[in-house]
Amino acid sequence: MLSVHVERGEGISAPALALLRLLPGGEFPEFTSETPINNVVQDPRTGRVYVGAVNAIYQLDDALTKEQKAETGPKKDRRTCTPPINGSPCRDPVDTNNTNKLLLVNPSNNSLIVCGSVYRGICSLVHLSNINQLLYYSDSKGERTYVASIEDGVSVVGVMSHLFISGNNFTVFLVGKGYGSLDSSKLISTRILQNYGEWVAFESVVEASTLQARAFVHKYLHDFRYTFKDQGFVYFLFSRTMGGTDNKNFTFISRLCEEDANYYSYTELQLNCGPDNRFNKVQAAYVASPGKELARSLSESGSYGNVLSWDKVLFVVASPDEDETESALCLYPLNNINKRIVEIIGACYSSSGKIIGKPAVDIPYLPDDLCITRDKDIVTQYKCGADFLPSPLASKPAFALKAEAIYTRKGQLTAVAIAVEHDHTIAFLGNSVGELFKLHVSGYPYPEVYNRGPGDTTGDAVNKNLFFDTSLSHLYITTKKKITKVPVQACDLKKDCQSCAGLRDPYCGWCVLEGRCTRRSDCRRAEERNGWLWSPKQQCVKIVSFHPPNLSCRKTQQVDINILCPCRCPASQVD
Repeated sequence: MLSVHVERGEGISAPALALLRLLPGGEFPEFTSETPINNVVQDPRTGRVYVGAVNAIYQLDDALTKEQKAETGPKKDRRTCTPPINGSPCRDPVDTNNTNKLLLVNPSNNSLIVCGSVYRGICSLVHLSNINQLLYYSDSKGERTYVASIEDGVSVVGVMSHLFISGNNFTVFLVGKGYGSLDSSKLISTRILQNYGEWVAFESVVEASTLQARAFVHKYLHDFRYTFKDQGFVYFLFSRTMGGTDNKNFTFISRLCEEDANYYSYTELQLNCGPDNRFNKVQAAYVASPGKELARSLSESGSYGNVLSWDKVLFVVASPDEDETESALCLYPLNNINKRIVEIIGACYSSSGKIIGKPAVDIPYLPDDLCITRDKDIVTQYKCGADFLPSPLASKPAFALKAEAIYTRKGQLTAVAIAVEHDHTIAFLGNSVGELFKLHVSGYPYPEVYNRGPGDTTGDAVNKNLFFDTSLSHLYITTKKKITKVPVQACDLKKDCQSCAGLRDPYCGWCVLEGRCTRRSDCRRAEERNGWLWSPKQQCVKIVSFHPPNLSCRKTQQVDINILCPCRCPASQVD
C-alpha cells in the first residue's frame, strides 16, 4: 500500500488549437487516386469508403485498401448533345472527362448512387459490396432524369429520404444543385429510385414547385455546400446572391418538411457570420451535438438561448465573398434556426410579412409579394404549408440569424468536422493548402492557437468531405488526389507528464498510476481523483518526498508519499 498525501499546485486551463501534422513515409493509411477526387462517402454499417473521382469511382475498406475500381470515363459526349449519344444526331462527340458530381449510400437496397457530369448529369446505381455490379443505368429517358450538372464549377449535394406516394413508401433522394448554362432549372428536386407508374428511376417526382419551374433561378447563383436531415425536416446550406445586379453572395439555410411532397414548406433563412456579416460565403459545414462544456458556455453567453449538450448545432466555416485571405468558424443551434424560420413563416401567413411592424419576409423566385393576414393559429395548423399559402419564403436581411465568429484565421478554411471527447468539443478544420487543425472550442468565446507547427502540407485544399471512421478514433482527410486516415489524437507519443500536458489536447491526459499519456477511456483508474490529469489544464503531479526515504526490497511496509498535486484532494490509499 502507498499512502499518498497531496498538496495543491497551480494549473492553466485554455481552449486551444493544434496543427495536426500529416507525416510522410506512409505512417498513416492512405489511398491515392489517379485523377482528382470529387466526393468521398462512407457506409456507416460496414465502414467502407467510396471515392468519386474524375473518370472513376473506388471502393475501399476502412483502412483505405482498394477493393474495387470502376471506370466512369472518359465518354464520347458533347455539352450540347442529348443522350444517348450513340445513334443520336450528335455531331462529332469527343472524349469527355466524367467528373463525379454526387455520391450517396442508399442502405435500403445496398446500392451506391453515382451521378456524373457527362450525358447531362444522369445517374446510375451500383452495388455497395461490388461497385462493378451495375444495378441500374439508362441514358435514354430524357431530360426528366438529368440530375446533376455538366459544369465542373456547379455544386451538387444530396441526402437520402423517403416519400409516401399513393399510400406507398418510396426511397428517394433530395438534390440541391446550382445552375449551369445547359442544365435543367431544377434548384431542388426529389428523385425516385425505381420505376413506378409513369415515373422512371431518377425522375423528379415533384413538378409543381416554383423551385423547379422558374427558369430565372439562375440569376441567384446558388452554390450548395451541405445538406442534412433532422427531426422530420430536410435542410440545405448554400450561398446565393439577392437576385439583382449586385453579385455579392450571402449564406442561407433552407428547410422543408420531409413529408412535404410539394415543397410548400420551403423557407430560406439568411445566416450572418461575424461582425457586419464579414464572412458572408459558406465553404463547408457539419452538424453535431455541442457537448456539455460548449453547451454550458453558449447558454451562459446569453447570445444563443438555452443550449443543451444533446441539442444539434450547425458549425459553419465561411469566408468573405471576394477575399480568401481570412476565414471564420460560426455556429448556429438548430433550435434557433427553426425558431427564426417559424417566425418568418408566421409573419407571412398571419401578419402581412411583418415582424414588430418591419418587413421580415422576402418572396424569392416569384415576382410578387404574396404574404397575407390570417389567424395566427394557421402556422401550427399548417406547419408544412399548403397549396393556398405563400411559398417559397425567405427572410429579409434585417431578420437574418446572426452569429459571432468564434474563431478566425488567415487563409481559407475549406472543411470542418466536429467531435466531442470527455464533454469537450473539438473542431477539425481543413484549409486551402492542405493543413488540418484541431480547435478546442469548449472554451467559447475565446479559442486560441497552441503548439502550432509548420506541418507537412500538400498544397492542395482539404476536401469538404471530412469525416470520422465508425469508431470516431480516426479522421479521413481528402485532398486533391489523396485520402489519409489519421488518428484523432497521438497521446501515446508523449512519454512524460510535462510533454503530455504540453499537447493541450482535449483527447489526452496523464494516466498517473500507469505513467502514460492516454485518452481518458484508456486509463484504467481515470475515474479516481487525480487518476488522470487532463492535458489542457497544464497540470502534473510532482513527488516531493518519501517516508521512510529508504526501504528494503524484502520488507513490506506502508510508504507515505508527499505529492504536489494540481488540485486539492484528501490523502488516500493507493494500491
